[in-house]
Amino acid sequence: MNKVGVVVIGGGPAGYVLARRLGQMGIDTVLVEREHLGGTCLNRGCIPTKALYAATVPLGKKEVYARMGLDVEIHVELSRLRAFVSGVVEKLRDGIAHLLSSAKVEVLRGEGRLRGPGEVEVIGESRSEKIQAKAVVLATGSVPVELPFLPFDGEKIWSSDHALQLPLVPERMVVVGGGVVGLELATLYRRLGAKVVVVEMMDSLLPGVGLSRRGVAFLMQALLRQGIEIRLNTAAVGLTKSGLLVRGTREEEIGADVILVAVGRRPRSEGLGLEKLGVQVEKGIVRTDSCFLAAPGIYAIGDLRGGALLAHKASHEGLLLAETLGLELRGQKPSSLAFPRAMPWAVFTQPEIALVGAPVETPGLKVARFPFSALGRAWAEGEPEGFVTFASDEAGKIVGIEIIGPHATELIGEGLLAVELGLSLGDLARAIHPHPTFTEALWETALYALGRPLHFG
Repeated sequence: MNKVGVVVIGGGPAGYVLARRLGQMGIDTVLVEREHLGGTCLNRGCIPTKALYAATVPLGKKEVYARMGLDVEIHVELSRLRAFVSGVVEKLRDGIAHLLSSAKVEVLRGEGRLRGPGEVEVIGESRSEKIQAKAVVLATGSVPVELPFLPFDGEKIWSSDHALQLPLVPERMVVVGGGVVGLELATLYRRLGAKVVVVEMMDSLLPGVGLSRRGVAFLMQALLRQGIEIRLNTAAVGLTKSGLLVRGTREEEIGADVILVAVGRRPRSEGLGLEKLGVQVEKGIVRTDSCFLAAPGIYAIGDLRGGALLAHKASHEGLLLAETLGLELRGQKPSSLAFPRAMPWAVFTQPEIALVGAPVETPGLKVARFPFSALGRAWAEGEPEGFVTFASDEAGKIVGIEIIGPHATELIGEGLLAVELGLSLGDLARAIHPHPTFTEALWETALYALGRPLHFG
């Protein structure tokens, strides 16, 4: 039986980041992955979605280009589009393999299962082997939630995994779920020409994200202008011969060639052999302490331990655990974990949405808002819709930011630093922002909040 320092089960954003950092620290590390390196994010999530989003931007901006005097006719060839996305994924996957190899991390292909304290069995296609480790880290990620009455078949009923394979562009698509995944895929398929209806059982889009009522209303109007139909307070009931049966104010059928179920994801904890080792699992979530410890010698990071199922959160947890676990295994005293204050959200709809920190509608906070319609760069790009919103406390410290509009997912980076570092409105207003750029919108928002409006108010 091989003996190593750490075995990591799962090669997604949490697992491969952890393994690489441990390898850099000189810890003998084995990474077990049953499919492809990069996990859901790289292979069936973040990267394919954003590659398709970028590729279809011209389709979403045809009216903008027309106002600029450019009549754009675009022909979509699905085979070439699929090849582009696959090429991006394969290139990044190869990059991860190189990073792990350079850190001297051994990658084993197969299913990893716990067989005892510190003992992992790796079951491959042709053989299995057992490894003894001082620590085992579980980073098995999550999978799409399947509705019992709408089981995935890859033909009529899709998961997000099926949708990102781009098998076809249906004439009619119903998206069950108005969360981040559902709205991003609705945006993509509407750009490609599908007639899209989004069905959400809650009374608002993006439930759980914390978008303000103003932001939700703005997003709703933007989606409607794109031709995406939104049905709130409407639940999917069952499959019919020609579509989906739903129940809102009344029961009715919505015709659909494809039904995309995007009602969330669940941690993948089954088949790991957790219960017999004292690991507590509740609704698929592995319970850990504040240092990611699930049981003696067993740790869990990423989607498996619940919370926000975000790739950047998972990677950060992998890095945090590596810094402490690596020092422990080298016989050094680790410092306490420095958890971040702020968790950013980035939603790739049209318009883009990004948030960080406290919801801007939190009672007791001072709110300031600057519209992109007062920004020169936004007009120059033909996209003056949207706004930046700051929420600050009594001392003027920025505690929450919401951006909805062009390049919001990039602009939130500056906002994240402001919230994470506890910057004040004055700190941000004092910094010179280049002109003409979209980042000036954050500067202008700070000035407005301080009662020194420049181009608005």
